[in-house]
Amino acid sequence: MAVAIGERMSAKILVIANTAGGSGKTTLAHGLAVAMTEFGKKTLVIDLDPRAGLTFRLGRENQRLSIADFLSETTVRSEDLESLVERFDFIGADSRVGFGFTSHDIKKVLTRLPKDYDLVIIDTPSDINAGLQSALQCADLVLIPYSQSLHQMRGVAQVKSLAGEAIQRLIQIGDDSHHASECLEWEHLDSRCSHSDEVEGAATGVTSVLTFAKNSKIASEIRECAYSALELLGLD
Repeated sequence: MAVAIGERMSAKILVIANTAGGSGKTTLAHGLAVAMTEFGKKTLVIDLDPRAGLTFRLGRENQRLSIADFLSETTVRSEDLESLVERFDFIGADSRVGFGFTSHDIKKVLTRLPKDYDLVIIDTPSDINAGLQSALQCADLVLIPYSQSLHQMRGVAQVKSLAGEAIQRLIQIGDDSHHASECLEWEHLDSRCSHSDEVEGAATGVTSVLTFAKNSKIASEIRECAYSALELLGLD
């Protein structure tokens, strides 16, 4: 990603996207953030979805400021970058995030952060709106989770058509199916993720499945996905 707004930006930008709901992207974004911190990477997570699913998941719906404020020129202070119990920093979303900004605005926020990061993970909306399109234009790597439904196949195709020059990799969630073959022509991450009861168990609290069931198969798979992503980004 070429950054022209300022010289301070050195973090890589990882965007999780699928325009179909239910793809697992928010769960994946949370899990990858935890795995990246386990690998020693300073990680910031940004919720760019006006539905604020990840913000709710992390118990951060009532924060005074959201990413919408920072995109509207509010200065980001160190105290606004809350470090969560799982050791990554987080900026939440609210309903104002769906419109009225561009990739230029995102880059401006990222180049003016008061802290340095190795990686910024952006969770995007399941709609083709300003948030999704702007995030994709900023991305160094786009990960597209999908499972067996034709609706999610369509979401994969839509994201790929919008992702531009960023590195793109698909992540299959769950078992193989006759629909999945439609995506096999596109490049996949070296790792994949299974469906897991532990993910549902983790959803009863505010921590990820890597904390809830750290030795589970799904936790191991998410760590493998994280390491593969770090390799692609040159951060391994």
